[in-house]
Amino acid sequence: MSFTQMMSVRTQDPDRLRELLAGWHQEQHGTAPGYEGARLLADREHPDRWLIEVDFASREEAQRNNDRPETEDWARRLREAVEGEPDYHDYDLTFTTS
Repeated sequence: MSFTQMMSVRTQDPDRLRELLAGWHQEQHGTAPGYEGARLLADREHPDRWLIEVDFASREEAQRNNDRPETEDWARRLREAVEGEPDYHDYDLTFTTS
């Protein structure tokens, strides 16, 4: 079953978020367990709020990915790029139209 982790963050520097996500994708796509891709969403009502959506093949694969030193390093760099701590939420895919 597909699994998505979402991180809600605040930053005045969205370019840094884009660089972090693009770098992760370039370095880890095909290597990180279960990683399928990511999206960065802008909050229209609050310009400093951003949502990072990361898709995995399964929750188990996402957990394997979370336990890797590369992922811990990326999460550290994310915390340095945002205000406060990221707010994490986990979701299982239960329905899709595509």
